[in-house]
Amino acid sequence: MLLLLFLVPAATAATISISPDAIASGDTVTVNVNDLPDGAAFSLGIRGEFAATPGETFAFSARSITLPFSLTSGEVNAYTKGTNWTELAAEFPDGGSVIIHQNATDGEARISQPRNVGSGTLPLATLRGEANATSIIADLTVLGTKQGPTDGAISFAIEGVDQGTATVTVFVDGQQALSRAIVIGSSSPTPTATATATATSSPGGSGGNGGNGGNGGSTGPTPGSATVTSADGKASLTGTDTGGAGLLALSTQGTLPAGWATAGRAYAVTPVDREFDPAATLSFALPAAGTTATIARYEDGAWTAVPSRIEGDRITTAVARGGSYVLLVAASAPEPTATTTTASTPAATSTAAPVTTTPAAAPVAPLLPVIALAILVLGWKRRG
Repeated sequence: MLLLLFLVPAATAATISISPDAIASGDTVTVNVNDLPDGAAFSLGIRGEFAATPGETFAFSARSITLPFSLTSGEVNAYTKGTNWTELAAEFPDGGSVIIHQNATDGEARISQPRNVGSGTLPLATLRGEANATSIIADLTVLGTKQGPTDGAISFAIEGVDQGTATVTVFVDGQQALSRAIVIGSSSPTPTATATATATSSPGGSGGNGGNGGNGGSTGPTPGSATVTSADGKASLTGTDTGGAGLLALSTQGTLPAGWATAGRAYAVTPVDREFDPAATLSFALPAAGTTATIARYEDGAWTAVPSRIEGDRITTAVARGGSYVLLVAASAPEPTATTTTASTPAATSTAAPVTTTPAAAPVAPLLPVIALAILVLGWKRRG
């Protein structure tokens, strides 16, 4: 029995809390993290939504960002909507800094900076720009592989906005741990994007609701639809019911289908409990024309291919619920899947019938406890 206890993998539940529910400009937000193991994929997103005057400059800042652990293989991503241009200025605990200017396209600007982030305090991270609309979305995301203490508090002060909403979202191993909308200023609207904290496993913990991938084959935006784009511009979500939804870049964790490899970051359609009626269309840019690819969603520690459709230089799938998705490309001759059909012409309206996928052989590691039990039972019988 002791042997069985050693062989059974231990699940570690990461617990996240975010406070307070409302702040004034300059007040501090605290994210408490407990039982977060090393090697976990960690992502912190800070999204500001506030009013602006076209032609005037704005600044949305997180000051004195204190991290109790470091993030290796990391990235700092920024995204703004409703701007003519955007500038990301950030100072890091090791004394380094970046200033990146990006002109907007159709009111959107995206900045992605690969960067390991050490433990300590980031003195300042600011998104500054010129508004071309009466409302601004400013999204700052820090992500990477966690190394350091299992418990600690992340804190930062939000500055530059007197009235609006700041949504703070934490992902651990591809699963949303918590998302909370924090009111900035007493007259701001009541927050609506609040999710309940969930337990995660490491590595490759329980994936939670990965989203319902419907039949692929959406051929583009419909009248009245709106598009949400990831900070790096590689993924987009389009539909008539996408208000309040977001796309957050994540490190890829979990088991991939046999014969497939990742083609970059995974992306979370947030909030994860958000439902789309009618279903929205999730789209990824293909690495190159003619690429054999599919879209997969994260669930129960593994990525599962969903019905997808290749149209030119992009691949799409229908999404009825939030969750984590990734673009996969063929690493070798892939097994038959139910995921990828190709539109022969832009006017194509039919989709090939899905092919039933044969489940891959189960890995040996999860069977070790069963094998050990069988050996012990056989030994007991021989003694008898």
